[in-house]
Amino acid sequence: MATTGIMNGTLFVVNVDSTNIANSTDGTLSMSMETRDTTNKSSSGFRSILESTRSGTISTSALMEQGSGGKFENLFALFNGRTSCTVKFATSITDDKFYSATAYLTSLEMNAPTEDNVTYSATFELSGAITEGTNS
Repeated sequence: MATTGIMNGTLFVVNVDSTNIANSTDGTLSMSMETRDTTNKSSSGFRSILESTRSGTISTSALMEQGSGGKFENLFALFNGRTSCTVKFATSITDDKFYSATAYLTSLEMNAPTEDNVTYSATFELSGAITEGTNS
């Protein structure tokens, strides 16, 4: 049954090629639309626009852990190989909505502060249509 009420962010995960990002601490889905300027002499000094291209990113941060399965090493392989992947922003709850697209890993960053947890962040730039689906 789909989640109702105000959702808890802990439910959401970033999933890359059917594997959840391990030890994730946050995730973000961002979508935007470019516009084209149609301002002309008849616009009475006001800017007018029309729609143009749409784009999006999915990003996540996680605690660093060496090993396989949704970890930094797997993401580095995607980045280094310039390989496209399928990225999904979703919960695991039946009937909840999810958002997915083909993407490229365009940013991968590791942070290792003194006497603190090592973390990393990854940003995927979406390519093509962003799909809304329902978990089954």
